[in-house]
Amino acid sequence: MNKRFSALMIGTALLASGVSAFAATSTVFGGNIHFTGRIVNAACAVSAESTDQTVNMGQFRTAKFTAAGDYSGKVPFTIKLEDCDTAVSTKASVAFNGPADKLDNTILGVSNVAGGAAGSASGLGIELRDHLDNVLIPNGSTYSTPFTLVDGKNVLHFSARYKATSKTVTPGQADADATFTMQYQ
Repeated sequence: MNKRFSALMIGTALLASGVSAFAATSTVFGGNIHFTGRIVNAACAVSAESTDQTVNMGQFRTAKFTAAGDYSGKVPFTIKLEDCDTAVSTKASVAFNGPADKLDNTILGVSNVAGGAAGSASGLGIELRDHLDNVLIPNGSTYSTPFTLVDGKNVLHFSARYKATSKTVTPGQADADATFTMQYQ
């Protein structure tokens, strides 16, 4: 009887393990992955952390802007280059391109890019400056003062700040988008 009982237990265990091996499998859509990149024939490659970056301009009170030409504080940002080869080029410049402000074409026009409930601010735009504090008109053809490259990694320094175009600045989201182009010499 012990042999029968043992055989029955072994058979039951095998049957149970066979049932779990045939349990239902479920497959569901998990999402999309978007890979982007570019192969370039240039003196340097732009670092992945610089290609789609966000510069947080912070908050400024409307009272800070009482006349056209008033500025907020400067917000620094960088563009990082990798794998630079000075045998190819020794200098790099950057040009920015984006929608200009309607009253002042030397600055980026602001909008409510983030989609906040408050709407868009008005009466100001975003001014871009290079490492020597020269204004970079966002027209895609005004390049920064050239940066001298070194082999390997390089960090190009810039700043952005709000500039009033009117004596009255209204509150709201003050966002802007720009693209940049590298020029190697």
